[in-house]
Parts: sequence; structure tokens; C-alpha cells
Amino acid sequence: MGRGTARNVLIGLCAVIVTGAAVWGQGTITVVFSAMDPHLGQRFELRIVNEATGEELERLAVAEIPVPSFELGFTVPEQGASYRIDFYVDHNENDRYDPPPIDHAWRMAIDEASGDVTLNFQHNTNFIDIAWPPSVDGVIAPGEYRHTLTDPATAIDLAWQNDSTHLFVGLTSPGTGWVAIGFDPERRMSGANIVIGAVHDGALLVQDHFGTSATGHREDSRSEIVQAAGTETAGKTTIEFSIPLQSDDPSDKALRPGQTVAVILAYHASSDSLTTRHSKRTTTQITLD
Repeated sequence: MGRGTARNVLIGLCAVIVTGAAVWGQGTITVVFSAMDPHLGQRFELRIVNEATGEELERLAVAEIPVPSFELGFTVPEQGASYRIDFYVDHNENDRYDPPPIDHAWRMAIDEASGDVTLNFQHNTNFIDIAWPPSVDGVIAPGEYRHTLTDPATAIDLAWQNDSTHLFVGLTSPGTGWVAIGFDPERRMSGANIVIGAVHDGALLVQDHFGTSATGHREDSRSEIVQAAGTETAGKTTIEFSIPLQSDDPSDKALRPGQTVAVILAYHASSDSLTTRHSKRTTTQITLD
């Protein structure tokens, strides 16, 4: 968790950029960029994703592209795994991702990475909408998610965004205890896929639960949370996470792009124990992209 945290990369007057990724495995991925002249001085962002799990392994942001040719290097997390590399340039310079042709975005794939891999990218106009997601880092920046609401009954701030395979969620509660969301309940909590989390002594505890009855829930035998992060500041708790729209857990109901989904929101004002009864709860709806 937290390996997808955004990183600002400081660039000097050099043509080579190498990220300081943690050593997760053997081998490297090197991406060689060239002919980026049309985007000099514009913001550039890139992320690497495990194709099988959807987990974001590395993300970086460059405030301004200083030179037309440069390299980015990463440690390969897992030999034999497949990865995709998504990147874009903030062509309209509004400090956020907009689908092409407003911003210029591309995707590259690596099938079964082995040893050192070098990819060459020359600037082109073969753009693709990479549905750039929020950074799961426990901090929700203004405009980071496509959709937000503040629930009037609980005062929980809810943010969400999805692509064709994964849902990204941010929750901020008005307390220092746990906060939770449940998707598609049948009767109160019954049948809901629930994600519940708390930040205790700076560390995030987050679990994937299932609503077993109208008033009860239990932890799933296998968590379908792809990644998560959380923070606690100014008397509020924030958690962010991503889950697959269609999980391998038979207890979880599939979520579909474009679907309007009932959701439960709940929190505890002060307790980090995930079994303590909520201080407030409510039910509302969200519509997926």
C-alpha cells in the first residue's frame, strides 16, 4: 500500500531522468523519450501498473519538460509479470488530466518482463484516453476526483472515479475513528461489499467486509482491495482505496460503468476499532462513469 504515491521529480539541465524506485526485484524498465519538442515547458505525468492486478507500482510528475529527449528508469518489481505504462502531457496547462485531444496521452505495454527492458517512445499523435486515476496516497486534492459529494446526514466527504476495470474512492470523515463505505446493499447492510478503515498512530488499517445481515458484517476471507492509504489530520480521517469493478470474490456484486449504485456511509467519531458501532450512518447513491 502507498507505493502509488505521486512523486515530484526535480530536473536540472540534463537529458536523463532516473527515478529512485525501491528495489522490489531484479532488472529495470527504461523508457527512452524523443522528439518531445512540442511539449517543452509542459507538465508530464507517468505511472506503471501491474496489468494482472491493477496495482499502481510507481507514479511520477514532472512540472516542466526541459529537453526534447530524456530517459526514465524503474526497477522491475516482478520478473515475468506484465505491465502497462500510462503517461500524458498537460497540453492545455490546467494542472489536471483531460482526455485527448485536449491533453496528449499514450500507453505502452510490457508482456512478461524479463531482465532489463528498454522501450523507445517517439512523440506522435496516436493518443489514447488513459483515464488517469487519482493518486491513492491518503490526501484528496481539489479536483483530483471526477465526482464528489458531501453527505448531509454524516458530513462525510465522498469522492469517486472509475475506469473500465477499477473504482477509486476517497472518504473523509468528521472524526478520528474509522470510516466506511458499503456498495449495493440489499437491506441496510445485508449483501453490501464494505470497505472500512482507520488510521491509528499514523498507520492505516483497512479491511474488505461483507454485509451478513441488516446489522452485521464480517471480514472477507480474501481482500479485494488493490491498494489503499490513509491520513488523520485536523480531527478528520481520510482513506483512499481502489477495488476491481468485478472481483473474484463470489460474495461481491459486480459493478458496471454507468451504473447508479446505492452506497452506505458510516463513521465513528473517535474509535479506531473496526468492530465498534458507528456514530452515524446513512445511505446515498453514486453513478459510475
